[in-house]
Amino acid sequence: MNTEGIRHLDRARVPEGTNRVYLRASLLTLAGNVVLAVAKGMVARASGSQAIYADAINSASDVAFSLLMVLVLRLALQPADESHPHGHSRFEPLVSLTIGVMMALAGAEAVRSAVRALIAGPEEIRGIWPLIVPAATMLLKSAMYWQVTRLANQVSSSALRASARDNLSDILTAAVVLLGVGANASGVHLADPIAALGVSAWIFRNAYLVLSESIRHLAGGAAPPELYAQVRQAISAAPGVLSIDQLIVEHVGPQLRVDVHIIMDSQTTLQQVHLTSHAVRDAVEALPGVEHAFVHVEPLERLP
Repeated sequence: MNTEGIRHLDRARVPEGTNRVYLRASLLTLAGNVVLAVAKGMVARASGSQAIYADAINSASDVAFSLLMVLVLRLALQPADESHPHGHSRFEPLVSLTIGVMMALAGAEAVRSAVRALIAGPEEIRGIWPLIVPAATMLLKSAMYWQVTRLANQVSSSALRASARDNLSDILTAAVVLLGVGANASGVHLADPIAALGVSAWIFRNAYLVLSESIRHLAGGAAPPELYAQVRQAISAAPGVLSIDQLIVEHVGPQLRVDVHIIMDSQTTLQQVHLTSHAVRDAVEALPGVEHAFVHVEPLERLP
């Protein structure tokens, strides 16, 4: 058998401009989180607010995963090579997994600090900055959420969506912090460590959402039912397809891969089989989120 000219690497499927979108989202996230982490840390130390301290820890973890996004997502967009013949896209859910773990660790530290403050006895928080910082956080994180979500949708990135969800989480946690600090200023001193516990609970919730999605992508989780319906419709519309014998749509990293067995008339010419299988592949790969479609053709014997 002549093996010359056989392709051993997958063809490149990274859309043009994707690298710029990832870089823009990563740098935007990194810059915003660095500013907030420094500001919250300084105010927490000066005021003694446990709620702001918990939020500062959350922002510090945000800085760490922002750095991971800048470094690892660049690797995920590299084309296929001899060591990774299907490309490097599976590195992306590893970033989401790391984000989820770091969020969980941040939540644990926030709980520890809040419980310690409750045992020692809460203190009065003085100054205007403990009120300004959470309000400013809500404004900045709102802008970051909408911008990163828009960029994530452009490239269908699970890691960027995880980052956007973390921004949304930070908006709500900042609101809790603002309520806790405001109540403390009104004389309800227990409100600050209780708000810190509320912040940690929300961090844990979002860590669970990020971890569950990244694990599903790494473990080859199935596609949602509505996408199955779209895939079946695209396959059935191809000329010459009589029926579908087998259909599997699963995650391979953040993208989806489709494995389908179609039924065609056994009297169909090889040329027509070739054209139909390529038509099915192109139609399925045109669907959002689908990276590859593998098409197998089964013959249907017709009685004379």
